[in-house]
Amino acid sequence: MKLLSIARARHTTLGTALLITFILTLVGCGTLTQSPTPAAKRPIHVQLAWVHSIEYSGFYTAQDQGYYDSANLDVSLDVLGDTSPIDQVVAGKAQFGMTSADNVLLARAAGKPVVAVATIYQRSPIAFVSLAKNSITKPQDFIDKKVIVDLKGTTGIVYRALLASQSINEAQVKTQPRTDYTNDALLNGKADVMDAFINNQPVQLKQQGYEVNVVLPSDYGIDLYANVIFTTEEMIKTQPDVVEAFVKATTLGMQRAIQDPEAATRLTLARGTNLNATSEATSMRLALPLMNPAGSRPGMMTAANWQTAYQILHDQGLLAQQLDVRQAYTLTFLDKVYSK
Repeated sequence: MKLLSIARARHTTLGTALLITFILTLVGCGTLTQSPTPAAKRPIHVQLAWVHSIEYSGFYTAQDQGYYDSANLDVSLDVLGDTSPIDQVVAGKAQFGMTSADNVLLARAAGKPVVAVATIYQRSPIAFVSLAKNSITKPQDFIDKKVIVDLKGTTGIVYRALLASQSINEAQVKTQPRTDYTNDALLNGKADVMDAFINNQPVQLKQQGYEVNVVLPSDYGIDLYANVIFTTEEMIKTQPDVVEAFVKATTLGMQRAIQDPEAATRLTLARGTNLNATSEATSMRLALPLMNPAGSRPGMMTAANWQTAYQILHDQGLLAQQLDVRQAYTLTFLDKVYSK
């Protein structure tokens, strides 16, 4: 009987030892370990080219719908400060930025390695607005008229290109530099025509009860991208997966904003300050054909448009040296997004 008890004890001890060994083996293999903690989201700063407005509704929508979260990106949208978006991105203070096509080309000519990866508006929103009572409906009507333009920026480049495309000598127009960003000069008769964005100043003026006429340079083949999304060559080289994830999430945001402009408008109103709900809703409606022109997809760019931008700068003497335009933009990430 004593021998039987000893045998049973040995059997129990052996069984316990085997069980402990089995458990340790499972732990070593990770079978009983907890699920790994999700990787921390990659912080991304986007340097906007202006204050919060309807043109950035694709970003707001991507955040609201969780597209950036799904891409494991923690995206911050920084309004414009004292430093240009290009300098902010080149300095590494932001991973992506917003600027115009001409600024990208001029920056590259100055040795700044920025590259456009997508665009928000595929058609330029730049316009020239006048009061309807003045019957100014085409560029030829600018002759002998007072036209106020921001000559130092993209608008000035587009303005001169428009006149040149219609064989109008700038000396034939009473061009004046813009000194403020109100509509006062047009309303008090100090200007006959004023530069504008199609979905901004004309909307304001109509809300104030004024009938207006609008001349769109894009209708005359002058169609510089006004707000491209860009990053650096280094970012593309070392973190292409992050760039692709950001472009994909952003284009999804743009698609959603286009599908539901009312929701996109509400998101914009929540971001901005002192925004008028009716004006923003109208602005969003006018932005839709700029964001999603027929035959294209949100975010897309074309080689022809970039070549046109280069030629305009070259013709105006702003870009004298030869520049490989193909290095200023890439369709790689957009092609990947839309091929999946």
